[in-house]
Amino acid sequence: MTRYILPTLKPTTALAALASAGLLLTGCQKEEITVYRVPKVPPGAGEATAATLGLPPGPPAPAAGPAAAASAPRPHAHWDKIPADWREVPANQSRAASFVITGPNKTSAEAAIIAFPGMGGTDLQFVNLWRQQLGLAPLTDDDLPKLVQPAIIAGADGKLFDLTGAPKSGGDPTAERIIVALQKQDGVSWFIKLTGPAALVEQQKPAFLSFLKTLKFHAGADEAEPSAKAPASAGPAPSQNAGQPAWTAPAHWKQLPPGAMQAAKYTVGEGKAAAEVTAVFLGGMGGGLKANLDRWRGQIGLAPSAANEVDQQAKPFDALGAGARIVEISGTDTKAGAPADMVVLVVPSGAGTWFYKLMGDKSVVAKEKDAFVAFVKSAKP
Repeated sequence: MTRYILPTLKPTTALAALASAGLLLTGCQKEEITVYRVPKVPPGAGEATAATLGLPPGPPAPAAGPAAAASAPRPHAHWDKIPADWREVPANQSRAASFVITGPNKTSAEAAIIAFPGMGGTDLQFVNLWRQQLGLAPLTDDDLPKLVQPAIIAGADGKLFDLTGAPKSGGDPTAERIIVALQKQDGVSWFIKLTGPAALVEQQKPAFLSFLKTLKFHAGADEAEPSAKAPASAGPAPSQNAGQPAWTAPAHWKQLPPGAMQAAKYTVGEGKAAAEVTAVFLGGMGGGLKANLDRWRGQIGLAPSAANEVDQQAKPFDALGAGARIVEISGTDTKAGAPADMVVLVVPSGAGTWFYKLMGDKSVVAKEKDAFVAFVKSAKP
């Protein structure tokens, strides 16, 4: 039996915690509101975990300063593409992504990606919580192996739980079905949930399993440092993947080995008076515009944006085509601890989006902005 890192919760406590984060919501039926008495998070569980689960906070963690607190990146997910009948919708703060699935005869289902840093509990606890939601009796340890299926999630071995409820009351014969994939990476427990009418969920299960394989999970920022930083000659970026464009970079930019998730990487300037340029391609909107905007703001020491501020901070940039946006923010580089500016160009392309970022010393960013835009415009298939 697998156990995940968090204090073990009693069933009612876990139900209240998970329900507050949306993990138990079916999205297709009304939920009755139940009030539970929830104990405080034990010492060492952390304020972030308490806030995520909707629990009262435990003892405060050592002060890390406002910049550090603002810069703490939230776990997020990326994917190559979503299935044909899926539509990405805005995700609330407890989710990394949310999707609505359209089925025949006006039926619909819901898929969600939910991340819990340090989430705990046993497989049996979770299964019985989902069974309780579906109106089913709890299982014992001996019953559990019959429900656990292997699955490839984000390129690694994971688990799949598939549960179908009893027909609904009130003359509606449709039963609800829940499929939950579970994976743990880098101290984060990831739940990928498909919920809806049993027939529609059955129809969507192959697409769901394929989607799981394309996922990429990140406990923090995407831009991992490469293992080596040997500069190469400037010019078109080397094609790493079929269909990746080539760019023409200014002669004074130094090309570096790309980091994780990056298609190209350059540096310009020297020492503290330097900036970095990166290009990243993600399926869809890479988890949503607001999630990306908040991550960029965190990298420069700023608090997350309000929902009504996203369009103001990610303005349309027609020079790069329909749907393109530009983000320009100022703050403090949380790695270098120095004042910094950031310019991000968001460029839709086919089934995904290119994210180009220029970040570093304020004077260098201001000087290189036009060259940065020209670099993006130079992209050729």
